[in-house]
Amino acid sequence: MGLKAIIIEDEIQAITALKEELKTHCPNVEILGEARDIPAATQLLEDAQPELVFLDIQLKDGTAFDLLSSLKTHPFKIIFTTAYSQFALQALKISALDYLLKPIDGEELAEAVAKAHQLSLNEQQLFIQNYLDNLKPQHRPKKIALPTNMGFEMYQLDEIIRIQAEGNYVAIHFTNQRKLIASKTLKQMEELLHGLGFIRIHQSHLINIENLKGYFNKEGGYVEMIDKSTLPVSKRKKSQLLELLSNYNS
Repeated sequence: MGLKAIIIEDEIQAITALKEELKTHCPNVEILGEARDIPAATQLLEDAQPELVFLDIQLKDGTAFDLLSSLKTHPFKIIFTTAYSQFALQALKISALDYLLKPIDGEELAEAVAKAHQLSLNEQQLFIQNYLDNLKPQHRPKKIALPTNMGFEMYQLDEIIRIQAEGNYVAIHFTNQRKLIASKTLKQMEELLHGLGFIRIHQSHLINIENLKGYFNKEGGYVEMIDKSTLPVSKRKKSQLLELLSNYNS
């Protein structure tokens, strides 16, 4: 079954390149139209009623956030495209939304389209709303979408106490004593949560500084978390943790 799609992109060359890649790698995607600015995109979304939207993060008259936050509903799936913007990428990753880096690779495009095809519209709406919440001006991301056996669930970042490596999975411990096993590595979680109050203290442990109870020099150095767990601090990570604590204001 095909997907009816539109492209919202302010560069003509990028539109042409994306259409060529779609023609080659995703023949089931039918492009209904293109828009190069927010007013035209808003009108096209209303007229075309697409199932899938290829949306550039940075448009000439605003951002994807500006466009999506102006809409009352989002009855479509989205694949974001971008050439840069680390902050925007982190917001997408933490919200479990798909994105493609320009120049777009055909195989990555096909994978993203296949995932969009399988994703339920309800899940997509949840991810989009989380993305909008996480990108609100002067607010750092508050929620994260985590993969589970059943799909994805949304969690408040401040409810995460610590994350422990378990092979190619992680065990995430929450303030309500819940424990979640997620199909991500600790390194992936560290990258995902970079700059959001989480710090790697050991090869097996990532902690939320907000839920740290104290650091102790005994036995080579360890931390105690608010759930009363005690975790070792590696020699390599000790100076980084102490520097963070010395500059930390709750």
